[in-house]
Amino acid sequence: MAAPKIDSSLKSILSVTLPMMLAVLSSNLMSLIDRFMLAGYSLDSMTAVVIAMNFVFTFTCLFSGIASSAEVLVGQYNGSRQYERLAGPTWQMIYMSAFACIPCALVAYFSDYLNLYPSYYAKDGVAYQKILLYVGALPSIKLAFASFFVGQGKTKIITVSVGSGAISNIVLDYLLIYGVGNVIPAMGCRGAAIATVISEFIQVFILAAIFFSKSNRQHYKTLQNRTFNKNLLKECIRIGLPVSLSDFVMVFAWYLMAIIIGHVSRDEATVYSICSALYVFFIFVARGVNKGTAAISSNMIGRRDLDSIEKVRKTFVKISLLFGAIFAVPLAICPEWLIQLISMVPDDISMLYPKIKVALALLAVDVTCETLLYSTWGILIAGGDSRYATIVDQACFWAITCVPMLVLYCVWGYATVAVLYVLATTSLVASQVLLYRRYKSLKWYNKLV
Repeated sequence: MAAPKIDSSLKSILSVTLPMMLAVLSSNLMSLIDRFMLAGYSLDSMTAVVIAMNFVFTFTCLFSGIASSAEVLVGQYNGSRQYERLAGPTWQMIYMSAFACIPCALVAYFSDYLNLYPSYYAKDGVAYQKILLYVGALPSIKLAFASFFVGQGKTKIITVSVGSGAISNIVLDYLLIYGVGNVIPAMGCRGAAIATVISEFIQVFILAAIFFSKSNRQHYKTLQNRTFNKNLLKECIRIGLPVSLSDFVMVFAWYLMAIIIGHVSRDEATVYSICSALYVFFIFVARGVNKGTAAISSNMIGRRDLDSIEKVRKTFVKISLLFGAIFAVPLAICPEWLIQLISMVPDDISMLYPKIKVALALLAVDVTCETLLYSTWGILIAGGDSRYATIVDQACFWAITCVPMLVLYCVWGYATVAVLYVLATTSLVASQVLLYRRYKSLKWYNKLV
């Protein structure tokens, strides 16, 4: 099962990136439907889950970010034709993910004491986060297996696994959130959490089955190369830890922002939860671009092909701007169909439509800027330069977004979704300028294997 040829052509870039976008789109669509199904059950339940997911991601992203780093080493091994070593990084991340079960279970156990929710969201939010945290190692195990395929450019496999998980999640959401007569009781947030857990198990099963398939066992020694390798584990952690710490701090910051907005106003919290749900959907291009640039660039670094990396970067900038223009239509130019979709929830929120329209327009700009940032970020990560990228991103986000929002809340008791998105977009622009300067310096151009 030979890996596809990876070069700077548009065909090659799309063959690697589009399946990743579709995989993220499937996962994000699952999340969007999940949240709007909850909105049909109770708008407060949806808002509670939005806040709870930020809490859960705050802890699980520590391990998920490290697990994803294996794709950098897999990509460089693949680019330098060391095929017999591809399975090694994946196994080290499987071992790391097994360890992650312990801290995630501890956080789940003490969730009742880690409760910053407004009173009207506390019960549903804590229940949801407990269930997901008890199996909090599943996302990193999934990403460990996925790294083996992403590093080779075999991203269609990821699409299949995520798509299967998304379909199962949607079906289970309907059955478990609303219930089925006297057969299955309506479980609301708990049902949504159980559906998500089952979906994660399905995705892990599919990826593991292909990883241990006969052809992969023969060609890549996926079973034989399961030996614990302390040095390889350290290298994966060295690459992935800055990213995972950045994700930890970033998600925790968004959790704080959600808590602040929830305490300021129930209406603002509703606007935030709606926009957050849509953000999770529309960000699939940025995530796909990030994975695509990292996978392609790591292969080219393995071949020492710097000129092709610049061609790839320019192509991804064009892709980012194209999708930004496409997303501007439903979010900023003609948001009426989204408003109609939102109006289907049982609660009357018509008085919030003007605020929602402004927030959606700002969201369109934010998503475009984030996609452009990730087109540069992925290249730096491919060279192992994750520390600089994450420090810059965090410094800009906290200095330009978090601190001003905290000051507004603590001093004046004021915080709105519109102000949050304006500040967040400004921080993305500042990060992009600094990361581009780093890219031009070539300090990131490291062959790691």
